[in-house]
Amino acid sequence: MIRAGFGALILMAAVVAPALAQPAPAGTTLTLSAHADKTLPRDRLHADLRVEATGANPVRVQAEVNRRMAVALAHAKATAEVTVETAGYGVYAERDAKGNVTRWHGSQGLRLTSKDFATLLNLVGTLQDEGLALSDLAAELSPAAALAAQDTLTDEALKEIRARAARIAAALGTHIERYTELRVGNVSTPPVPVRFMAAAAAPSSMPPPVAAAGDATVSVTVDATVLLAPVR
Repeated sequence: MIRAGFGALILMAAVVAPALAQPAPAGTTLTLSAHADKTLPRDRLHADLRVEATGANPVRVQAEVNRRMAVALAHAKATAEVTVETAGYGVYAERDAKGNVTRWHGSQGLRLTSKDFATLLNLVGTLQDEGLALSDLAAELSPAAALAAQDTLTDEALKEIRARAARIAAALGTHIERYTELRVGNVSTPPVPVRFMAAAAAPSSMPPPVAAAGDATVSVTVDATVLLAPVR
């Protein structure tokens, strides 16, 4: 019985194996790569500010942070075309070498984002005049602009791939059977810090910072594997 079962298993494997085997594609495999890029002006600006307060009483420190942030938010939300977001809230103790609490420190961050550079910079100047500190100013290409550019560049790269594949196929006396693999990769465009001058002592009215956003390069790379077959 054991031999018969083993023989049946071998027979079954012999029948199934040819069915599972896939013939290798006939023809020539061609691998191509195309790169396209485009330079665009960075069209979105971020400003990171913060409210800070210190004192002997943590309750009063937190209340002061809350009060000043509420005023800042009222100004920011009343400004059209500016997106407002708070972050990094905290109240903590500052201690001396012996571990004794010397004072309490409170802070909260505020991020402003806009495509209207002049409006954003004027708002930053107003908030600095109210005592907020500017910690970072960065420009970037907005996701919508980057996506539109990537779509255009992908079309250009694919057009180049098709043209090159057709030329090589003709030179070899073959034709394009099919595209067996295609990879499209986008190069990210991270925000770029914008240099700004910080005054040693705040004047009676803080002027808005000046920023030059510059340009960003959007790149797309397309890798393709093409099967070339003899002309029938």
